[in-house]
Amino acid sequence: MPKKKTPSIKEAREWLELYESGWSEAHLAQQKGRDIRTIHKYLAETQAERRFNQAELEVLKTALTKHQEQLLATLNKLYAAIALPEPDTRFYFRKDASKIEFNAGKVVDTQLQPLTSIVAKLGLENTLLFTLIEQHLEHDPAFSQLNAWYKARENYIRMCQSFCIELVEGIDRMGREVGIELCAELGGENDILIDFIYKNSFKFVLSNDSTILEKAIERLSIDKNRGEIIFKPGTTLLSCPGIEVACFEGITKLLSIDNLKRFTNIRVACKQLEIETQTLKHTIQTLILANFVQGECDVCRRLKGQRSWK
Repeated sequence: MPKKKTPSIKEAREWLELYESGWSEAHLAQQKGRDIRTIHKYLAETQAERRFNQAELEVLKTALTKHQEQLLATLNKLYAAIALPEPDTRFYFRKDASKIEFNAGKVVDTQLQPLTSIVAKLGLENTLLFTLIEQHLEHDPAFSQLNAWYKARENYIRMCQSFCIELVEGIDRMGREVGIELCAELGGENDILIDFIYKNSFKFVLSNDSTILEKAIERLSIDKNRGEIIFKPGTTLLSCPGIEVACFEGITKLLSIDNLKRFTNIRVACKQLEIETQTLKHTIQTLILANFVQGECDVCRRLKGQRSWK
């Protein structure tokens, strides 16, 4: 009598189903035309295979759960990074540095060369997890909204930088008009004059609140004995002996509405950035609250491939 071929995996699994439904090994051997020892052997092997598969499945479930937790943690980092620049930020690039960091370093704006376009990047963009998030959300509006946020941010920073440059040029021009060389320079460590004019001008440009300029000017006074312009309670703003009145008038002119009203485009750009920020944060928050990142990535496909042959 010819030897019967080895049972297939499918056949062995059918035997196990029948055995667990109540068939005995002897009944299986009789109905399937097999030696009872063959039935016994393959029932044992199939049971062992199933136990292994169940254990492997639990491991894969754990791995996928951990992967989802990593993705959600990355989305939380992204949510924290998407924010308006802090209001007290100096929007200019120093000679010794081509980048400005915002939000505790979570966002970096880079200018490769002076007066070139500005590129905004997130601190986590070069990470593998960020790439995997992109793969998962390939068809989600989140990344198109992120690109819109980048553009709005870059536009806003560029306008703020132009404002800073024009501010410095105005200070230098004031100096020439009164007969002193100020040599105003963005990024000077101890340039109190630039800092005072910049801070108050910028606050006004963003808020359109004239009381900011009024209060700033109220803090200014002339000390002819010291030959200085000071701001209360007594900090030297500018040393200009003999021309204190002319310098005082020059500074108040720089802090005037007439001088600053041409920068309303910054306020418009800030509003657009605020809209893009709110839209993007809402989308990211919705993804986080779902507690599951839809789609798949290279890691998901690798984990799923572990069982593709089963």
